[in-house]
Amino acid sequence: MKIKKFVLPVLLLCITMFAMVGCTDNKMLEKPQDTSLEFWVMQDVSDIDFSGHYKLHGFGADFYYGKGYQPAEIVEDSAAIPPEHCVIYTVSPYPDYSSGGQFVTRIAITDPQVTVYGISCDSALQDFDEVFENLGGTIQDKGLIHIATYGKVKIALASYDESKELTVWVEVTNKEGIDF
Repeated sequence: MKIKKFVLPVLLLCITMFAMVGCTDNKMLEKPQDTSLEFWVMQDVSDIDFSGHYKLHGFGADFYYGKGYQPAEIVEDSAAIPPEHCVIYTVSPYPDYSSGGQFVTRIAITDPQVTVYGISCDSALQDFDEVFENLGGTIQDKGLIHIATYGKVKIALASYDESKELTVWVEVTNKEGIDF
């Protein structure tokens, strides 16, 4: 009888601990208040009127240029060459391609005037690391690209010669193996 009284509280404590550990991955990096981005990752945009945004159709996702941006050139097969500075939103189902809905799942930023938590595509990699570590993210240093992970959200700063990009995204799964 004494063992039963001991086992039940220990079992409840273990279940509580596992639940708490399992919930830590659900951190959400909120849209910064000081950004000029129109949308944020995991934002449901099903009811958004995208008139005024240049749209490209993709396989499993659509790509919307931020307001005021448009491709520098359209080439054969409707492929677009982006301008030097722009913001492109990827809109797809989330969390899985079979889930339906329209969510922002990726934001690519090459306009140095657009910031995310004070970081732009022109920021130094050291500044990027400092800001996102202070926000509680973990940093992966891959040389020319640094990736901050904050729960399900990833933010990367890539610096390739003259080309720099700040990208914010969440992974979209494809559990049913949908071919696009």
